[in-house]
Amino acid sequence: MSGNLVFPLIIAAAGVIMLVMGIFRRGRARSMKAAPCRSIASLVGGEKQFITGKTYSPACSSSPVSKTPCVFYVETIEKNEKQYSSSEENTTYWVLVASNVYGAFFVVDASGKALVAPTPESLDLRRPATTESNDIPLVGGMAGAIRKTEQLIAPDETVAVMGTPRPLTEFMRYLRQNTQLNMRSEFMAELLRLENSADPGMPCFFGGGVEKVADRSYGDYLSGTEASASFLLQAGAALAAAGGGAVLYALKVFSRAVAD
Repeated sequence: MSGNLVFPLIIAAAGVIMLVMGIFRRGRARSMKAAPCRSIASLVGGEKQFITGKTYSPACSSSPVSKTPCVFYVETIEKNEKQYSSSEENTTYWVLVASNVYGAFFVVDASGKALVAPTPESLDLRRPATTESNDIPLVGGMAGAIRKTEQLIAPDETVAVMGTPRPLTEFMRYLRQNTQLNMRSEFMAELLRLENSADPGMPCFFGGGVEKVADRSYGDYLSGTEASASFLLQAGAALAAAGGGAVLYALKVFSRAVAD
């Protein structure tokens, strides 16, 4: 009896998980839709909103893994360590050693430019992460191996940014208090020049004020999120219904067998 229920229960559980993911994704899409998308020149201080445009930096970098030109990257470094147990077979697992955030960039549209300094949590990139490792997975993992993974944003790439902008003066104060923010000296020189200009109020998305950074336009990002939510809800409902129906059928067959 239990064997007949395993597969239907797995299908039903998968459907429920997809439904939960779809509900979460739909909520995120609604939150995104509630935030207006504005030109940079018409941004409102202290309000959550979107901007969309092209990335620009006076000094590009090279990503650590793929050596791709970029305006921003996040690199995670992991080490494979051995896990000792009472059994004869020892397993290995990956331990986070470091997470490096490098760069910031300007987003430019027809009306002006804004500064964006993403956090690792704010990234919602379609571009797949790139990984390199000296591990040997076919022999069960090699203790001591190092794995590096990067996510990057390229120059002249269309992006959508959601968050609450603050003036450049606040960002410079934040930058001086957070020494873990790394960027090229040429970019720092440009920021200092802007800070000392006649208008240091350029909008900046940074820290808790940058919520989402996507490597596509605002329209594509919103429609893609809505489509993903719809797919998860529909597929999840179908799987949950199919799995639940199979469970009920198996229970019905079992009850008849017991009655006979």
